[in-house]
Amino acid sequence: MNPEFQYRIRERLDAIETMLPALEKDLLEMQQGNLNVETKSNHLDLVTLADHESEQRLVSFIQENFPEDGILSEEGASHQPSKEVTSFLWVIDPVDGTVNYANRLPGWGISIGLLYGEDIVGAIVSAPAHRERFRSIKGTGSTLNGRTIHVSEKTQFREGLVVTGFPYDRDRRAQPLCRAMENMLRLSGGVRRLGAAALDFCAVADGRFIGYYEMALKPWDYAAGLLIADEAGATITDFEGNPIDIFSSKGVLVSNKHVHKALQEAAAPMIEAAAIV
Repeated sequence: MNPEFQYRIRERLDAIETMLPALEKDLLEMQQGNLNVETKSNHLDLVTLADHESEQRLVSFIQENFPEDGILSEEGASHQPSKEVTSFLWVIDPVDGTVNYANRLPGWGISIGLLYGEDIVGAIVSAPAHRERFRSIKGTGSTLNGRTIHVSEKTQFREGLVVTGFPYDRDRRAQPLCRAMENMLRLSGGVRRLGAAALDFCAVADGRFIGYYEMALKPWDYAAGLLIADEAGATITDFEGNPIDIFSSKGVLVSNKHVHKALQEAAAPMIEAAAIV
């Protein structure tokens, strides 16, 4: 990556970080008040006043400071770049882990991915309740609060914890989801479900989990966390071992290079789960 292009990425990430402290503070305060919880696709798929507030502020900031860039955000804000191949696209989840947020749990974050063409080139994931901010620029590694991070070096699947998440329509996919979970319980060192995809990617990037698997993610779930994990040394594929496309892949596996095959084998029932329509 040439220095001029890297500067353009850094300029954008540095700029958005200037407005994050105030947004993080306000979202933490809003979590203790009237959440105005509504449902979207079903009773498990929630949206709160904070989702809309965070999105509005992030989108307004980008449009004011980088009007030539495109925007794709979970709660509906969309603005196509003026030149799709030669412009940046911000892919935003204004509150990742809304169900956690709505239940006043700390496991939620703000996910900001930056694409150029088909490549994810910049990322920030903020976890305000944990006072953590992950960041990455393609080709430069990943950091947590300024400290360089790397995936776990454990070589045995049974030595580490696995994290996962479940789709909102999990009732229709319960049998294969449970078979995958049974495999993980038998073969890994343990399983956790934290409820925020971007934070799951980052936890693998920081070596806390040895692996992560999940289906039915959306582009805003992937965009930032995927780059942070990748730049921290993770091996990342879909359930069948193919490269990830954040707009079309049906599932994701994230781990270190030593245990990826074991994770893929244990997660094999997820192929069936993802195929159910």
